[in-house]
Parts: sequence; C-alpha cells; structure tokens
Amino acid sequence: MRSYALAMAFVMLIAAVAWLLRRGAGGDRTLMPVPPALDADDPPEPDRESDGDLELAITSEGVVFVPDSHGVRLLALAGPSGVDAYREDIEAGMIALGAQERLSLAGQRPGSALNAGDFTAARLKRGAAGVLPWRVETLGRDGEFGAFEFETEDGARAALTLLERFRIVRRPLDDEGNPIPASPEDFEEARRRYEDSWRALSLESDLEGGAGGSGIVSDRR
Repeated sequence: MRSYALAMAFVMLIAAVAWLLRRGAGGDRTLMPVPPALDADDPPEPDRESDGDLELAITSEGVVFVPDSHGVRLLALAGPSGVDAYREDIEAGMIALGAQERLSLAGQRPGSALNAGDFTAARLKRGAAGVLPWRVETLGRDGEFGAFEFETEDGARAALTLLERFRIVRRPLDDEGNPIPASPEDFEEARRRYEDSWRALSLESDLEGGAGGSGIVSDRR
C-alpha cells in the first residue's frame, strides 16, 4: 500500500513539473487578435490624410465629389455666388478642400449621397467640344441614364475613379459570378429613353403654359 502511494505521488510530481515547464515555455508568447475579414462589398476606409487638403472633382455646375465613410457625397457650392467664387476651380475640374472647408460645405448643404451599387455602369465620354468637353455617364439600378458634366478630363476621371473605388458602380453578375460588361448600346438605349422622357415633360409643361402657366422650360441637361 505504501509503495502504491509513493508511486502515485511520483506520477503527480512529474505531471506538475511538466505543467510548469509548458507554462514557462509559453509565457513569453503574446496572442494577437485576428483581424476580421474584409467583406468584398464593404467600401474602402477613407483616406487617413483626410485632415489635410484633398483634390476633389468638381462639376461644371459646382458640385463637389466628396468621399466619406459610407460612399460618396455630392455637395453643391452655395448658390450662384459660391459658384462664381470657385470659377477657376470649376474650369480646372478639380478643387482642393481642407477638412474644415468640407465640414463647412456639408453643414451649409447636406447634399446627396451615393452608396455602393447605386449605379450599374459608368463610363467617361467626351461631350460637345468647347461647350461641355467631358461627361461621366451612368446607368442607375433600373438602367436609367444620368450624367455628370465637367470642364476637364482630369475632373471627369477623378470622379469616375472615386465612384469605382467606393463601389458605387456595381455590374450585374453572370451565372459564374463574373461582372457582365456594359455595352455602348446599353448607354445609348438609356439615353434615348431619357431624352424621350425629357421631351414628354417639356411638351406637358408647354401645354400647361398655354393654359395660363408661364410656359418657361429649361433645356439645360
């Protein structure tokens, strides 16, 4: 009986020594947390240098493309006087805004937000030479036509790059999960529907004007 007790005590001593050795060998190790996997649908993080000046695209009508944590925000310069004050920037198609300027602009006019997947296609296209040289044409979720007009190629390309970077543009997928490229015919058909709708609205407005309305219709597109 005494021999059995001594044997058990010896086994427990060996187990205790082994446990202490394992603990000592692993004591210097630091377990690093595993970063969460990035979802392919998540927009990229905003620039870490966002506190400084950012070179941003600005349209011919004074609308600035501003990146934020959720996508892209379109901020219009405040009124005609604001547009006149930034005439040189508009003609260059690019504007440099610091963090405070962006906050001030957003506070004056919240603007409209573009989120991931709002467009199914976008392309760069030269417009009427000497009038509105460059456009970023888009197709919406239902294939509707849209366009942003810029005075320079640099401005248009910067806007298109921002839309693609934040995945505002997302193509439909085929059966294998690959994006289906947009065709020129997709844009032309969408533009035709847009122009038909515009003409119908103009005609309706003219008829209302003949019945006593002002009849004034803007043809700016």
